[in-house]
Amino acid sequence: MCNNLYLEEAMPSHNVMGYKVVVIGGGPGGYVSAIRLSQLGVKTAVVESHLLGGECTNYGCIPTKSFIKSVNIYWNAKKGSEVGVLGDVRYDFASFKLWKDKVVSRVRDGVRYLCEENNVNILEGEAYIKSPTRVEVKGSGQDKTLDVEKIVVATGSSPTQLPNIPYDGRYIISSKDLLQLDRLPDRILVIGGGVIGIEFGVALAKLGVQVTVVEMMDQILPGFDPEVVRYATRFFSKLGVRIHTKSIVSDYRVSGNEVEATIRKQGEDVKVNVDSVLVAVGRRPNSNIGLKEIGVQLDPRGHVITDESMRTNLPNVYAVGDVVGAPYLAHKAFKQGLIAAESIAGVGRGYSYKAVPSVVYSSPEIAFTGLTEEEAKKVGYQVLVGRFPFTASARALTESSAEGYVKIVVDKETGKVVGAQMIGPEVSELISELALAIESGINVEEIALTMHPHPTLSEALMEAAEDALGRPIHTLKRRV
Repeated sequence: MCNNLYLEEAMPSHNVMGYKVVVIGGGPGGYVSAIRLSQLGVKTAVVESHLLGGECTNYGCIPTKSFIKSVNIYWNAKKGSEVGVLGDVRYDFASFKLWKDKVVSRVRDGVRYLCEENNVNILEGEAYIKSPTRVEVKGSGQDKTLDVEKIVVATGSSPTQLPNIPYDGRYIISSKDLLQLDRLPDRILVIGGGVIGIEFGVALAKLGVQVTVVEMMDQILPGFDPEVVRYATRFFSKLGVRIHTKSIVSDYRVSGNEVEATIRKQGEDVKVNVDSVLVAVGRRPNSNIGLKEIGVQLDPRGHVITDESMRTNLPNVYAVGDVVGAPYLAHKAFKQGLIAAESIAGVGRGYSYKAVPSVVYSSPEIAFTGLTEEEAKKVGYQVLVGRFPFTASARALTESSAEGYVKIVVDKETGKVVGAQMIGPEVSELISELALAIESGINVEEIALTMHPHPTLSEALMEAAEDALGRPIHTLKRRV
């Protein structure tokens, strides 16, 4: 069983403890790395300054997806008359928060249980790296010094704060603050049209909140396939989301119980009055823990630079997850945590990703992996593209969600799948099949020949593969 060493009363006020490895940070990258190290027989401690599970479990992935799920239940119930379900429904934010807290607590308790059952020692406190083999931990009234052979940095990231629009937790809020509010705003201005801003903006719009999104780039979801973004933007607008691209918030002031903000768009000013401003302009690495002082190389934004084994320029120090840079995804942190642990234990090797799946839990959902069509052309592929619209999916029609499509990008010479983009119902559950195809070098012919059950949404992948091969069944062959 795991020992919570910070509770051990017999220890003197300053302790020197020996471990093979200390992992700094108990989020997705950290606890996964610690568990795998312990499984491989390496004596390991994980240091967490706040709550096990990190940002993802406590403030990010889990609570936000809980919110989106509850909103979608409400939204579908409101539309129930379309499928013969009648009745009035209302949304209660306070009840949702009670349920959300139970979900978060259960996931967090699960992380602790896994650490304990895998003999990972948990230390609670603030860690600071004094050398490549020494870490100081301050917390719970006791300071500890950990002498180690290796260090894994998994300290994650925090929301980026705009210098001219600082957080106050009431009117100017982060994504972390939003679900802690006593009540939802009636009007909200979202600064940043990336994944976080769009997920919250769309969910809030479904609850009747007046949502305005400001994005400085020429499209929301910068870096996404423009075709997907154009399609998504139309649906977001139908929900009532007001979108301003190529725009910034140039000024604001709190007056009474509202915020008066000025949106500058191509030289013209637009005034908006809202109850809250959600700043969702990205994240910054939590790397100020002595890394620079001991000589670990950081990029200009403070991210830790690593090789494919997640090793830094110092052979004793590794780093995983958000602290090493985008994409800021829990599943990327999971994988990097495993890679670092296995490299330290001498049983693994570096791994170069071909496909990192990404999802936007909007309505409709968006998912992608690998290369877009344009990216594939730029790196020299002759491209085949296969598409299948959900309007032709019997299962999507039965789900009353027949919007969007699946797009597969194929290398014409080899037939291998090199990318995929999707927008539509439950595409977060479909993207992994094509991520596997890219990682494993699977030919599009193999996807087309693999039976998919009917009626399911997954049939769209088989049908898109058939379309890429020029032999669609449930859609008409496109004319060139």
